[in-house]
Amino acid sequence: MKRLELYYGMCEMAKAAIAEYGEKYAEPLISEYALRRAFWWEGEWREKPMSCFVTEKRAVCKVGEKMATFYVFDTPQGVYLRPEIKLVDDWIKVAHRNDDN
Repeated sequence: MKRLELYYGMCEMAKAAIAEYGEKYAEPLISEYALRRAFWWEGEWREKPMSCFVTEKRAVCKVGEKMATFYVFDTPQGVYLRPEIKLVDDWIKVAHRNDDN
């Protein structure tokens, strides 16, 4: 039963990501492996609201009314996003690390 609940949860997360960000952006991020480690993050970047679907290596974000993709860096200090746009080198901390994780 636990596996069925996990599978259902991952399917719901995949559907929500496609609905929120569109198939073009979300589809490459959706695999069983990626969904097991994925999470949603909401915050602000460059004074605009930001909503992200974060997987192990990439994140798809809605920044204001535009879409953007980010690289994901999992460090001992936390999880950071960096824009894939080479001209921008802002790092955004989206998750903290503690001794339990």
